[in-house]
Amino acid sequence: MSNLSTKDAYDLYENGKHRRYSLLFSVNGGAFAIAKLLTGEPGKGPVVLGHLTLPQLAIGMALFTVIMVADIFMFGEKLRTGELPGAFGWQGKLVLFFLGLLLCAGWLLAGFRVS
Repeated sequence: MSNLSTKDAYDLYENGKHRRYSLLFSVNGGAFAIAKLLTGEPGKGPVVLGHLTLPQLAIGMALFTVIMVADIFMFGEKLRTGELPGAFGWQGKLVLFFLGLLLCAGWLLAGFRVS
């Protein structure tokens, strides 16, 4: 247990959570823009980015999302069990789980055509 005040611990929690969620959404947003380039526009062919294919990008981003969700979960649990017993309750865990699920589903739907 460290010597953080409750205010300092909440600031640490909020700043850490904000940075992690920002990274999750920034990387996913940028990758969705790359996915748009890979699919091209109607009437035009897709843009080729090296040997990267849309399914490869989708799998990589789904894995990145899973890793980031795990990191956010571990960060929240660490502070909840240490400095902030009331932080990162079931509501936050549920939101995190469904955000990760939606992002992964979006990547898998974008990367693989279901006939």
